[in-house]
Amino acid sequence: MAGKRKNEEADPRQAVHESRQYQVYGNDNPKPAKKPRRQEQPKEHKKQAHASSVNDIKKRIRDVTRRLQRVEDLPADVRIEDERALAAYQQELAAAEAEKIRQKMISKYHMVRFFERQKATRQLKRLRKQILATESAEEVEALKTQMHVAEVDLNYTQNSPLSEPYISLYPLQKDSLKVSEDAPKTEDSQPKPAMWFEVEKCMEDSTLNKLRNRVGKPPVHNSKPLEMIARRPKAKPTPVPDTSGLNRRERRSQQRVLEGSKKGKNKSMGFEKNAIFGASQSAKGHKSEVVEDDDDSDVGFFEQ
Repeated sequence: MAGKRKNEEADPRQAVHESRQYQVYGNDNPKPAKKPRRQEQPKEHKKQAHASSVNDIKKRIRDVTRRLQRVEDLPADVRIEDERALAAYQQELAAAEAEKIRQKMISKYHMVRFFERQKATRQLKRLRKQILATESAEEVEALKTQMHVAEVDLNYTQNSPLSEPYISLYPLQKDSLKVSEDAPKTEDSQPKPAMWFEVEKCMEDSTLNKLRNRVGKPPVHNSKPLEMIARRPKAKPTPVPDTSGLNRRERRSQQRVLEGSKKGKNKSMGFEKNAIFGASQSAKGHKSEVVEDDDDSDVGFFEQ
């Protein structure tokens, strides 16, 4: 009968995998530090101009303009600061409105750009395959000319200015349904927009990115020059009569006179309007007329 196998005393460090060596007690090699992260500078993302931000800038411009126009005794240093702030706010407003127009154009022509980019990419791939499969030198030159046009078309769809209206390269023709299917395609014969030739020139100069982010013309604001607004003169308060040397009865009579004058001023327009419609007769006049009518009626009764 075979005896039991003796447990071989092995080094614990050899029995542990290399990736776990740092966990063994007494190991001189500590856990390797993590790979330091690359500290890259964050890219500057342009904030999209929102309607509320534009309205906020307009509100600040209104506040500064009103303060400059209405405050006559404004100190010179405060006026200079307000004028500088007004110029800065106007620049911010122009930039915010330009960004707002840019975002509007991007969302408006996004789908048109996408479909035309896909179409130009397919045409470019097809022409490259034809060049590789063609052996005739004349056909290769003709295909290279077509491929150059397709490359410009692709760059036009990608690098056309985002803040300007996009003109389609492949517009739908109204008479396309009437054309027979066997008729040759005339996509290359369609007139190219003026921006297409500008893109072709930028391809030679390697300035396509600059063309793509070109800022359009800012909206024109007809700002009037600042002029001081003439204020209305304040009404002088009515003087309070001096009643220091009068007794109570005299003070009351004087107060009644003042109240009567105020009531007369307030009712003057009302009396004029009532007089126009013939409603200026008093209640006493009506009563006297009624009494006279009664007397006449009684006299007539006894005479009969």
